[in-house]
Amino acid sequence: MAEVLFDELFEKEILLSNFGSRPLVAAYSPLFQHLCEHGKTKKAERVIRQLMKRGTQDPQSYNTLIMGHCKEGAYESGYELLMWMLRRDFLPDVDIYDCLIDGFLLKDKPLLAKETLEKMLKSSYQPKTFTWHSVLAKLLEKGCAHESAWNLQLLFGCGQQKRAFEIIDLLYKNGYRVKIEEVAQFLYERGKLSEACKLLLFSLEIHQNVDIDLCNAIVLNLCKTNKVSEAFGLCYELVENGLCQELTCLNDLIAALEEGGRREEAAFISKRLPRLENLDVSKGNHSSKKFRPIKV
Repeated sequence: MAEVLFDELFEKEILLSNFGSRPLVAAYSPLFQHLCEHGKTKKAERVIRQLMKRGTQDPQSYNTLIMGHCKEGAYESGYELLMWMLRRDFLPDVDIYDCLIDGFLLKDKPLLAKETLEKMLKSSYQPKTFTWHSVLAKLLEKGCAHESAWNLQLLFGCGQQKRAFEIIDLLYKNGYRVKIEEVAQFLYERGKLSEACKLLLFSLEIHQNVDIDLCNAIVLNLCKTNKVSEAFGLCYELVENGLCQELTCLNDLIAALEEGGRREEAAFISKRLPRLENLDVSKGNHSSKKFRPIKV
């Protein structure tokens, strides 16, 4: 009976008529629910779109339709309705985001899953760690290294540093490779020096290339912000791994260490300055082989 009524409403465009009172979407909500539960979401959407043209709105009914599309595997149709809701400043249920992301990953469409994740953040929802990891892993699996790095930047950007490092570690343990350098550059530009330093140390640990200019900039700014210990830690690893030929920050680091009474660390760096000046090209080539780029 509900289907017959909806067919008549749609075909005769009764809801688009200017005669009579304006229809309320909420009044049709039980019928939408019934149709969506019985695999008739497309039919329900035809009617609700006519109601939309009349300017009548009911966010809960749109939630119902999106979940109906997800249940039927029509995730793109659900995403289209989600976009419509967001353009009108409606707040979708958090379950909608989870269902769409899971569906896009299931359908092997990680870019749509990534876009849905971004909109989830803009709606002030915090995705679970598993959700972040699943989206990033699928992006990397499909060779979307830049997009995966951007997702990590989003995670750092919303203050989830601890979770971001956990996910990076988990990705590497599962054989995935992220463009950490892009993320470190992002963090440096936003003044998150400690996080950028930690990422570079992780890159050295896993034998991934690091940008020497970025290392110089981070060390210098760590010294300026009285984080000399972190600056020394990064330089120590660079020196020990033979990647310090072009470091221009060592004299500044030595001065900062001496000023802070850290004479042993200052002496460690000072003893290596002559060696650094005498390094020949062959040693430079050797170190670049030791830390060869990892294909992403």
